[in-house]
Amino acid sequence: MKRGKKLYVGKANTLYEVLLDDGTVAEEFLEMEATDRISAGDGAVTGVVEGKGYANNLVSTILFERFGNAGIPTHYLSRGTTPTSKFVYKAKMIPLEVIVRNYSAGSFCRRYGCKEGIKFEPEIVEMTFKDDKLHDPLIVEDAVVALKIADTYAVEGIRHYARRINEVAKEFFAELGLTLIDFKVEFGIAEGHGLVLADEFSQDTCRLHDANGKSVDKDIFRKGGATGEVSEVYNKLAKMLQEQQSY
Repeated sequence: MKRGKKLYVGKANTLYEVLLDDGTVAEEFLEMEATDRISAGDGAVTGVVEGKGYANNLVSTILFERFGNAGIPTHYLSRGTTPTSKFVYKAKMIPLEVIVRNYSAGSFCRRYGCKEGIKFEPEIVEMTFKDDKLHDPLIVEDAVVALKIADTYAVEGIRHYARRINEVAKEFFAELGLTLIDFKVEFGIAEGHGLVLADEFSQDTCRLHDANGKSVDKDIFRKGGATGEVSEVYNKLAKMLQEQQSY
């Protein structure tokens, strides 16, 4: 498969159509390229982080392959035409951000006035309505169904797979000496495949702490860190994975 024309430019990823060897468009596939763009505060603060696209795509690719091996349905098809891209199945995205929390951090602490670092057993699964203008408000499952954002079956599937994703991701990062604090994922409906994990799983979408409790993720940028500092931690994780996976 080959890359076709650019279809969509998001905050951190760009989507392209996919061409078959005979030049026709593969209607069921897209190529998703991770970029060095970074943003925070619903896009209010932006920047460019050298190497971020490669690091994010590497993390996401390895994890999506692990998720698939663990029986979690995803939109991932294969690695793409560049080291920063992957081929994926098209999916109609469900406008929800699904947040899984192993420890208290970020907006959870601001919302409830609690300290950071409280360990949750079992993990907490939250959902927000994905809308930057509304600042992604927290939404209860009854409202998800009542507003026809997703039906009851899909909501049950999302919760189930979110917890399974957490199990696999925690183990993956523990192998690297990192603790998965929390993460957010998105789901969609792919024709012929049903509910699938879509978008990405990367340092942009999760909080990770090293053995000293230091952030090795996008939180550095959110808290005002320089792009060079962010680049250093993203590229450090990529190097660790290259050594571990022989990529």
